[in-house]
Amino acid sequence: MSGEQTMTVEEGAPLRFDVREFARTAVGSHRSAIDLEAFAEHPLAPDTVRVLAYLRELERSTMTYLRNVLVTPTHKDARVTAFLTTWAFEKFWIADAFEVIVEAHGYDSSRIQELPRLRALGLELAERATPIVESFRANSIGPDVIGLHLASVTIDEWITEAAYLRLAELDPHPELVKLLETVQTVKARHRLFVEPDAVRRLGESKRARSLSRRALPRTSWPIGAASLQRSETAFFYRTLVDEALAAEVDAHVQRELPGLEALTVVSTARRRALAKGGAANRAARRLGRAASLVRHPRAIAATAAALTSAGPTATAGPADTAGLAGPTDTAGAAGQADTEQKGGAPV
Repeated sequence: MSGEQTMTVEEGAPLRFDVREFARTAVGSHRSAIDLEAFAEHPLAPDTVRVLAYLRELERSTMTYLRNVLVTPTHKDARVTAFLTTWAFEKFWIADAFEVIVEAHGYDSSRIQELPRLRALGLELAERATPIVESFRANSIGPDVIGLHLASVTIDEWITEAAYLRLAELDPHPELVKLLETVQTVKARHRLFVEPDAVRRLGESKRARSLSRRALPRTSWPIGAASLQRSETAFFYRTLVDEALAAEVDAHVQRELPGLEALTVVSTARRRALAKGGAANRAARRLGRAASLVRHPRAIAATAAALTSAGPTATAGPADTAGLAGPTDTAGAAGQADTEQKGGAPV
């Protein structure tokens, strides 16, 4: 994302994207171009295989995202729908290419999707309910929600672009680099559509900007991360998206997408991924703090009497009161957990 490889929205802005040509020339399987013998002779580093398995799952998650998006007013825009279906098709085959390499190295990637029982149950319930809920919520909002959806796809494309560039730098295996260059070429066409369309829709609609400012910070980035092991998401950020790169992507979001100048969605997602505990733990802690403010009158009176008898040294200092959450914080925690279960299509 620096030097000659820096992303620019303006590259695709002058000409209207030809969706029909994009669909007609959709790129399918990459298997025939992958030389597995080269990987047998010179295997990838174990960490590279591990992160490649995670990237495969991210690319696969498109169908869940698409299912939630296409029950909203977005599906009524034929141009956007045509793009999204072709976009999902091409991402499926990118995932397939990564799978070939991961399997060739004998890596067991099943643990990536092994979730704690309660979290797995929550995700299963969300997967069933989300399309219905999203349909009601988004259709009540109207077409302004399309700007939010295209903004989320744009940001996700920027994150994965940065990750693939970093992966090629960390492990410059000739065959891997060749595949990643092909993937970047495929994804460059995706950005030619979503970037200018997201900019236009956000620029034209105050409501779309407001929706995006509320929803994007609550999204689990990259799209698809919410349904995967948090340890693998943390590994993704530690390996491919360090603090400086996350800040660089955020700066790009702030510079290119109207109305999002104050957001730091990638840096925030990185901090959450690397923090101890997950969204459920954060929500529980916030709810606990909020509940600690609700006390029985007798308990309050007893505490006040104890403090009075103990003298001024027993009064609470900044360390005792810091971080107490009010109703707004509690609602935010619930919203975060809710958004993480939706596969990155918040409204």
